[in-house]
Amino acid sequence: MKIIWYISAGLLFLGAVSMPSGYYELLRWVICAAAVFAAYTNYSIDKSTWAISFGVVALIFNPFVPLYLYDKFLWMVIDISAGLMFVINSKEIKD
Repeated sequence: MKIIWYISAGLLFLGAVSMPSGYYELLRWVICAAAVFAAYTNYSIDKSTWAISFGVVALIFNPFVPLYLYDKFLWMVIDISAGLMFVINSKEIKD
């Protein structure tokens, strides 16, 4: 199960560099699904702060109503921050 956290973090860190626009569309789908799963997992083990945080990540990367930020630096900060969230939370999750 932790592999989902690590793959998501890797994709987010890769998203911090310049990639084709199709990559970011795929990133929205994958990260939204992984964040929803992480939020549910954290909620089920009574870690509500992490659950809410991953809920916010899911909203930011929501592919149905995309959030358009036209500042690449801001997206880099979001990608790296969300990636770090996945890495840090993976240490707290029991497999």
